[in-house]
Amino acid sequence: MHRYREFGLVSDQDEILRRAFRDGFRGAGLSFAQFLDALAWYRDHARPDVKNELADEAQLADAFAQFAADKGWPAEQRDGALDLYRAIRDDGPDTVTQAPRPDDDRATLARADDLLRSDPARYWGDAELQDAVFEARERLANPAAQNEAPSGQDLKAQDGLHHDRQRVAEIEALLRDPGGDGQRRYWSDARLRTDYAQALARLHSGASSADAENTAPAPAAQENIGAAS
Repeated sequence: MHRYREFGLVSDQDEILRRAFRDGFRGAGLSFAQFLDALAWYRDHARPDVKNELADEAQLADAFAQFAADKGWPAEQRDGALDLYRAIRDDGPDTVTQAPRPDDDRATLARADDLLRSDPARYWGDAELQDAVFEARERLANPAAQNEAPSGQDLKAQDGLHHDRQRVAEIEALLRDPGGDGQRRYWSDARLRTDYAQALARLHSGASSADAENTAPAPAAQENIGAAS
C-alpha cells in the first residue's frame, strides 16, 4: 500500500481495491504497465478528492475509454477494464481477487531469491515482482493463511530467523511512513536496501528448509543472520 501513495492510495480499503484491480487486469490480459497507467489516470481524474468536470460515472467511463484508446489499448482491453470496474462495483473485490496457493507463493519467493543473488538490479527494477514477494511473505507469515505450523524441533531451527523477521519488519515500517520520510531514507541508503534484500533471501531459505525433514541452518548461515541483525 505504501508503495502506491503517489496514486492517492492510502487506506486499507484502497489496498484491497488496488489488489482486486491488479488481479482483474491480469485476468483480462492487461499488463502491469497498463495497470500503472490506469492508476495514474485514476489519480488525476477519478479520486474522490479530485475536482474536475466529470460529474458522473458515465462521463468517467467515457473519459477512461478515451484515455485507453489514446494509449493504444485494443477495444477488447478497454471493454475488459470497464467490465472489471463494474464487476467490482456490483459484486465486490473478492470476486476478482486471486489468492495464490502457498506453493505458488514459495515459488515466487524462490524466483526472487534467485534474482537477488544473481541479478539484484533486475529484481529492484521489477515492481510487479516486488509486489508479489511482499504479498507472498504476508500470506505465508500469517498462520491463518496456511495449514502449516512448526513442530517443537522446527522452532529451534527457525529461532535464528527471528532477527531477520524483525529487521524486515523495521524496514517495512519505514516504507509505510505516511509522511514519506521513511521511503526517502530507504531509497537513499544502499546498505538499508541490501539489508532488506538479504534478510528476505534468508527468510525464504528458512521457509523452504522448514518443509524438509531434519533440516537445520548451517553454521555459516547462523553467522550471517547474527551479522545482519
